[in-house]
Amino acid sequence: MSPVYLVPVLGALSFFTPCMWNVNLLFRAYIKKGDLNQVPLLFLSRFALFNLIALAFYLLSEKVSLSERSLLVIQGVVAGVFILGFPLMRRLGFAPLDLSPQFFFPKKRFPPGVGLGFSLPYCALPFVALLGAYSLHFKSAFLIFNLYALFVTLPTLLLIVVSDRSLKALTSLIPAVPAITGFALVLAMGLFLDFGYLSLYVSSLLQEKHSLPFLIPVMFFLGFFTSLGPSTLPFLPVVFGLLITKHRTRFDILLSVLGFFAAFLLTHAFVGGIASLGAVILSDIFRADLFNLVLSGLLLLIALNLLNILPFSLEIARLNPFSNPGASSFLLGIAYTFSLCPSCTSLLLGAVVLSASTGSVTEAVFLMGVYAVGRAVPVFLSGFVVSSLSGFLRRNYLYVNRIVGIVFLILSGYFFKNFLEVAL
Repeated sequence: MSPVYLVPVLGALSFFTPCMWNVNLLFRAYIKKGDLNQVPLLFLSRFALFNLIALAFYLLSEKVSLSERSLLVIQGVVAGVFILGFPLMRRLGFAPLDLSPQFFFPKKRFPPGVGLGFSLPYCALPFVALLGAYSLHFKSAFLIFNLYALFVTLPTLLLIVVSDRSLKALTSLIPAVPAITGFALVLAMGLFLDFGYLSLYVSSLLQEKHSLPFLIPVMFFLGFFTSLGPSTLPFLPVVFGLLITKHRTRFDILLSVLGFFAAFLLTHAFVGGIASLGAVILSDIFRADLFNLVLSGLLLLIALNLLNILPFSLEIARLNPFSNPGASSFLLGIAYTFSLCPSCTSLLLGAVVLSASTGSVTEAVFLMGVYAVGRAVPVFLSGFVVSSLSGFLRRNYLYVNRIVGIVFLILSGYFFKNFLEVAL
């Protein structure tokens, strides 16, 4: 995977992190006063700073090489910093010092463009660390850091022309950006994975019997990587959509996530148990064609309703036999367990066979539960992100419904395409 596709996204997310946002608001105020000379100063200063950092990593990359496995570990750690570290710092009222010219030379006054351009706020440091890891792995430090500098600076120009009303709406989203960033980094890990290699690795494990302590982490990461697969990853916006359109309180969102989690645990454990007993042919359990067709039809119905295309109105909650959000999400979680395309079905079937190879029903059930926990992690993170956006979603409920309707419409076509691929 080329960093060209991911680094611009990281630059844009970095711009919207809370500490960077505050600095950019100050810069916007200076420009509004008519000091346009600060814009070229900002660009020159920022590119100078990141080219100096790129030079350091370029020299380091001549002697140090980073494996893909190490890169994934570093990206996972950085994602954890955004998902857990930043909310914790906010709760504790703790903010590390920003690295800026004003910090090193407190008695000297710098032009705003230079001060902002040469600043590294604390929330930008995890990005720099991750970009450094990319530089050591891809051996392209100057490309990576210059792309990042470009996409973290361009939004500053757009911010100048944004209306005060839009600025207020954007500001209400800023507290959720660390969670969104961490979630995006977790999902981006799937771009580095070779799922064909993973399937071969699972097949190699079946050649001999392994101990339970060895299989536990294997099953967890196998489940985690299954949710990052190209055929299951698009389903995660469905989780976002259902949480948004049906639930408006954090408690309801929590129940939805717990419903998904419980469905994963029980369904996977059940499959592991019956597979270890040899009571069911595995290929008959996972009817990807059937579930893709059902999901396609359901998503199309909901999308047309949200976009007000249907000649009648449907209450989304009435589509479920249960009024409790946890119960309805439990049903959707069961459907999600089986809604796989061939590429990721092989991973799930491999996990089932691997758990059944232990020869113990109890161990098979336990291992498939571990697999379910790993697979549920991205779903849990999606619920965490939606929870952090709950205030914004309540204020912009109608607009969000339309966006979700469009997403559902696209996903309906995606799952129908999957149905045709499996059925034909």
